[in-house]
Amino acid sequence: MTFGETRKSRLQPWRVSLEMPETPDHDALTLLEQRDPRGFDLAYARYAERIFGFLVRLSGSRALAEDLFQHTFMRLAEFGPRLRADSDLRAWLFAVARNAFHSHARSLQSRGVAEPLDSELLVAPRAASSSPDSGLALAELERALASLSEGDRELLLLHGVEGSSHAELAKILDLDLVTVRKRVSRARARLAEALDGGARVVSKSKVSE
Repeated sequence: MTFGETRKSRLQPWRVSLEMPETPDHDALTLLEQRDPRGFDLAYARYAERIFGFLVRLSGSRALAEDLFQHTFMRLAEFGPRLRADSDLRAWLFAVARNAFHSHARSLQSRGVAEPLDSELLVAPRAASSSPDSGLALAELERALASLSEGDRELLLLHGVEGSSHAELAKILDLDLVTVRKRVSRARARLAEALDGGARVVSKSKVSE
């Protein structure tokens, strides 16, 4: 074995260890990059339900959520081929969805129009077998979420309902990790305060009865 062959054999393991691991959506992203329709189909199958649920709970309007959902996946069809195979497809889709919502909200605000909010759409649907107590707790959570700002509600939905990590939130919101941690902490505190205030109101109403 020559010196060159020895050197090559020693470097081989390092080359393998430095290879970038595949992302969970590497298959879909590769197909999208190749403009293969199966890439879109894979992305839709994996994330359509989550994206729509997020938009329904964020907007409090099923009709609006449907429009924003269509916009989100039309953007995927348009820009999907430009995404890298190591991109975070989940974060990208949630970012497009929330940006579409905020763009719509700004448009309404500039025209002085208020979007009606259905608080019952802000959390996951009730289970058919849920007890009266759990139904009451869910109703209190709905009211508390409805009382929060759109920014706080968005953070809590992404982090608490969708299970996004702080690192994923940083990608979705295009913020640094420290800022994300602070905002999530503040949003949780305001939700707890809103829930506490709602509990006091319920308690007083029961006493007055």
